[in-house]
Parts: sequence; C-alpha cells; structure tokens
Amino acid sequence: MITEFIKRYPSWVIFGRRFMKHGLILVILVLMIIPLYFKSYTLAKQLTLDKSESKLLDGVELLEQQVLRAQTITNLLRQEESFKRLFFLKGPPSSEYYLDINVVQSRLKNLALTQDMYSNVYIRFRENPVFISNYISSDNYEDVYARYYRYGNLSAEQWQKRLFGENYTLKLFPADQVYSSYYHRQPFGGITIIINNSYFNAFDPQSVLAIDMDRLDLLDKLLYADQWKDHFVYIADNEGRILMSHNYDAGARSGETQEAAGPISEIKLAGETYIALAQTSELLGLKVVVGIPAGAFEGNVNSLLELLLLYIVAGMALVVLLAFLFSMREALSLKKLVETAARSTKTGFNLRNEYKYLDNAFAEIHTINEQQHGRIEALNDSIKYSIAKHLLILGVFTEREKEEAAGYFGSAFERFCVAKAVYRVEEGSHSAPKTAQQNMGLALEERFNAVLRQRPLALNFHANETVFVLFLGLEEGGAERLDLKARLAELIRSLNAESPLSMTVSIGISEVMSGPERAKAAYQQAKYALGINENEVASGVYLFEAVPDPDTHPAFDNAVLLKLYDALIAGEKSPVSQILEDCLGRLADYSLPEQEQLQIFFSVRQTVSSAHKVIVGGKDGPDGQPVDIPAYDQSQDIMRLADRLRLTALDLCAIVIGNKKSNNDKLKTDILNHIRENCGDPGLSAGGIASELLISEKYVFSFVKEQTGKSLGKYIEEIRLANAERLLLETDYSNNRIWKQCGFGSENTFYRAFSKKHGVTPTVWRENQRNLTGWQ
Repeated sequence: MITEFIKRYPSWVIFGRRFMKHGLILVILVLMIIPLYFKSYTLAKQLTLDKSESKLLDGVELLEQQVLRAQTITNLLRQEESFKRLFFLKGPPSSEYYLDINVVQSRLKNLALTQDMYSNVYIRFRENPVFISNYISSDNYEDVYARYYRYGNLSAEQWQKRLFGENYTLKLFPADQVYSSYYHRQPFGGITIIINNSYFNAFDPQSVLAIDMDRLDLLDKLLYADQWKDHFVYIADNEGRILMSHNYDAGARSGETQEAAGPISEIKLAGETYIALAQTSELLGLKVVVGIPAGAFEGNVNSLLELLLLYIVAGMALVVLLAFLFSMREALSLKKLVETAARSTKTGFNLRNEYKYLDNAFAEIHTINEQQHGRIEALNDSIKYSIAKHLLILGVFTEREKEEAAGYFGSAFERFCVAKAVYRVEEGSHSAPKTAQQNMGLALEERFNAVLRQRPLALNFHANETVFVLFLGLEEGGAERLDLKARLAELIRSLNAESPLSMTVSIGISEVMSGPERAKAAYQQAKYALGINENEVASGVYLFEAVPDPDTHPAFDNAVLLKLYDALIAGEKSPVSQILEDCLGRLADYSLPEQEQLQIFFSVRQTVSSAHKVIVGGKDGPDGQPVDIPAYDQSQDIMRLADRLRLTALDLCAIVIGNKKSNNDKLKTDILNHIRENCGDPGLSAGGIASELLISEKYVFSFVKEQTGKSLGKYIEEIRLANAERLLLETDYSNNRIWKQCGFGSENTFYRAFSKKHGVTPTVWRENQRNLTGWQ
C-alpha cells in the first residue's frame, strides 16, 4: 500500500521529507529561545538602565553645551565696541549710550539664535543700571525687575547682591518662581547659571551673563515623557545643595532616605525602593541623579515577556509557513527532475533512491544542455556563414554592415585573402561523382585547416567548389601569397597521391586585402584568377595578377542599390551621400556609353522611388513642400537630373530624421518633468529615471549636463534647495519636516547644502529674510 502511494505520488513524499527537515529547524530555534525567556528580567532591567543612563548622559551633555555656548557668547560680546563702552560706564547712561544698548541687545539676540540657546539670557553691569536680555533692554534694571522680570523670592537688592556679591567665574543657584513677561506667561522654576562676563574675571565681577533654565526643559532633557510620573530627579552642587528636584523631597533625608553614593546604587525613598543613576559634571560642578522605581522593572519585564511571546508565536507561525512554502517549492521543482529520472532509468521511485533519481535527472539535463549548446553553436556558424556569403557576393557599403561584420569576426578581416577551389572527379570512377565530390570537399577543408596557421572560413556555393576566406596574421610578411601557393600545391599533390580516384583540383587566390568592405573584390579576384587559368586536365594553384587596362570601365554593381534603400529608410545621410556620389558620379564620365548612363540613372531613381513610397506616405518635405521624384527628360542634362535626384534622397533622409527628432524632444520634456515631480524622493537617481522612461543611464547624465550645464546630482540639489527656501518663507514648518519633504537624505545633508549656498543655517536665513521683508 505504501509502496503504491510512493510510486503514484512521489512529489508528496518529497514534500513530507523536506517539511520534516524544516520542522527540525523550528524545534532547534524554540530550544534556543527558552533560555532567553528565563533571563528576561535581567535583560529588562539592563535595558531599562541603559535607556535611562543614555538619556541622563545626553541631558547632562546638553546642559554643559548650553553653558559652553553661553561662554562663547560672552567671548564674542566682549569683542564688541558697544559692550566695552557699557562695561566701563559708571552710573546711569546718557542718551548717547542708547545706541550701544540697542547694538548689544541685537547682538545678544542673534547670538542666542545661532547658538541654539533655548533659555532666557540676560546681561547686567555692576557700575550702571543697564539691563539687556535676548528679548528686551532697559537703562534701569529696577524698573525692569518691578515690571517685566523678577525672582519671586528675591528683592531687587537681593538680586543685585546675588549677582555681584562675591568673586566667581561660574555660579549656579535655584530659581524659584521666576516671572518673565516676555519669556513665559506663567512663573517657572529651574536653575540660574551666572557667568562672569568681565574683562578681568579673576577679580570681582563687573558684568555677568545669566541663564534661566526652565525646570520643564531640564526634565525633558533628563527623563522620557512616560517617566515623569514615577521617576525622581534632583540636581545638586558640589556642596550637596539641591538646585532643582522632581518627585524628590529634599528635606526628607531621614533614616529611610539615602543619597545616591555611586553611578548606580539602590536607595529607599519614602518606603519605596529606587535604582539611582548619578552623573557628575566637572564643568558645572554639579551632580544629576535619576531614580528609577523598582516597579518600573516589573512593568518592563511584563512588556518584554509579552513582546517575547508575541515574537515566539509569530516566529513559529512564520517558520511553519516558510517551511511549508519552501517544501512545496522544492517538491514542485524536484517533481520534474524525478519524473525525468524515472523515464530515463525505467525504474520506480522509492524512499531509498531519491538522490539517485536526482543524479539521473541532472545527467539528463546536462545532456539536454549540451544538445542546446550544440544547436546554438550551429546557429552562430550559420549566421557567420550568411554574413560571410553576403560580404563576398553583395559586399559592404555602410558603417552598420561593417560593425555587424566586426561583431561576428572581430579583427579577422584586417589582413585576409580569398581562395576558390574547384574539384572534379572523372565520370569513370567507381564512386558516384556527387558523393565523391562531397568527400573531396570535406577532405579539402580538413587539409586547409592543417596547413594554415589560422582556421579558415569555408563556404560551399556549389556542389563541386568551396570558397575559403584565409585570415592572415599581422606578423606575416609580404611573401605570404607565394608561400601559400606552395603549401596549397603540396596539399593538392598529397590529395592526388592518397586518393584512389582520378581527380583535378584548381585553386584561385586573390590579393591580400584589408577590411570587410574589400571581401567582395577579393572574391572576384579569386574567381578571375581561376577563370583565366583553370583547365580540366591538370590541377594547379593560381594567383591573381592585376593587369591595368585604361580603356575598360568597371561594371556597375547592382548590389549597391540594396544598401542605398536601407540607408534611405534609416535616414542615414552620410551613407546615402556616399553611395549616391559613387553611383551618380559615374555619370560624369562622358566616355561611358549613353545606354549605360541611362541604366545607372533609372536604377538609382527606382530605388529612391521605392523608399519614397515607404517614407513619405503623403507627408511634405522639411521645407513644407511635397517631395517629388524627378522624371527623366531628354531635353535636360543627365547630371542636372542626377543632382535633383540626390536632393530628393536627402529630403527623404531629413523626413526620417525629423520624425526621430520629434520623439526625442518629447523624451527630453519627460525627463525634466520626471525630475521636477519626483525631486522629493530621496532615492531619485539616474537609474530610476532610466528605468521609468526606458532609456539608458548614460543618456540621462549627458542630457541633464547638456540642458542645464550641471551634473544630475547638482541639478536635483538646486531644485530641492529652491523648494526648501519656499517652504521656509511661506510656512512655519520645522527644519526637520522641510528636509524630509524636499527629498534630502538626512538632516546633515540638508544643513550642509543650505549653508554652502547661503553661508548660514536655515533658521538664521529664515529670520533674516523675514526681517528684510517685514513678514509677520
């Protein structure tokens, strides 16, 4: 029963075996995942710590960057002449200092923007009441403190004393209930950082720059949004004073509340256990501590377990699905091989000889491939035979035909000659003449291959003759024809000596030629050499010897008319001009009989007329006038008629070229439109454009360079920058949204390209442009 099933359904047996193999892989994967499941708590805890620690490090680094940028601002301000005048001013400023105040305030505002200061920044002087911030300026700080800006727990005198009461370079203090009508609608808390802005900051500060850092901004830098509710944060200075805290009772340091002692430690706060992460800033002289509740780890563990189970279930389902698909695909693929093996070996399929069947199938496929390869080689030989026959009989006139010959023969026609062999077997021989001649032709080809350095090309035009194209190397000397004659004569003598038949072999050899366009002439020379020397009695090898005869006119070659027709249909002006010059130029030879002149004229006219019917089809010429074929008129000179016929042929070429050009103009329009419509795609490239429009990448590059004078990448970048400038001026979109919408691959690419063109960042450029245009 089982054996019968295996014979009837071999594909299902193959499918089952492969599905079991993939199922084993699934079992191995499950066994590998089990240890990961039991270590999930440790992994979840470590992931949570790594995530929070990374956020903490980034937050402290951003805090330090704000201070470093503020110090950069102080260094730049001290270089301003207006700042120097205000620094050394004692007492209230007179009206002549108002311009200096305005200059310093404008400079502070621009520097705060370029340095990405997200905090409230202001400048105070010890010896005068001037107040300057990145939003407002005044000549009376007490008025500002009473109306626009103040600390809720400090009076103006206490504020003055805090700023200038001691010598320091950098100082931090908690900012409670900061009221700033121009920065925030509601009072805010945080940390104030004061930087000595004096020229001699080793002494008592004469000028300071203060930064009010909003508590919410600091929390956003130190915690993720989902951690605000249950995590705590506090920032303390080197003396342990709490500068800012969140969910942390700074005054509840009892026996159950401990301070973080290391980078990672476990503390208890109000009866709850926390893992504290601490990060110290040597630059600012403070320590930032983030507390992670133990319950957060359990939540993360549960989330991780749920995600892990989801991945396990999804992974198992995916593996089962892939196992099914792969097994089915392999079974279907191997089914034909197994069936082929069964037909070739005549044996039934069973579970034990599966691979034997596959080996037999591959052997069968290999045999088929060899047969197909043989057919392809035979087809290539047939094509080469046809091209060679075309070269010898019709000749080569156009560049396209030369390229076709070079594609199949390479450089073989650089030096060659043609040999025509004619062989005869006497009627009285015991073998049939036809069979004997065929055997003689094969023997002659074999001997030619043996005596020549390069394998010749053999062509059989008739039953008793073979034409050989002999390819000569560049290194062979000028006496190769004589040497060739001697070798072929020896070949004929050996054939006569070995053959039991009575036969004659005559061979005519042309001059050494160069280029496929000379193949026809070489063949004609070989025929001529054989025709004037051949006899039916004795064998021989005959070389073509040119005998000049000034009274003999070369015969008109009708094969050239086929070339003329093909060139007209293709719109190839150069070949058409060349062929017409060769044909119609013969009419200028007045020694040519009138009958031959008329024959040449009417032959060329009939060819142009045939092309005219195909090309024109009722259309007008390039000048808007109908294209007519000139009729023969005995009253007109034959050369004038020939000139009119030449112009008509060139008009036909112009019509063909015009049709091609109109298509090219549409293609060029499609390329530019495609670039403009898809410049927002970061993946836009020459390959994508070429694939979409079915053209080559090389044409895309050359066309864009020709039309715009720029490379493709530069042209696309300019379009994207123009779109970005428009969005910066007409919308309030963020820089992040703009660079994505305009197709820049990354934010760095956008900033680099924009800064290279304008010299400033997009934010500064937008601000400057709106200030110039009065945009609201």
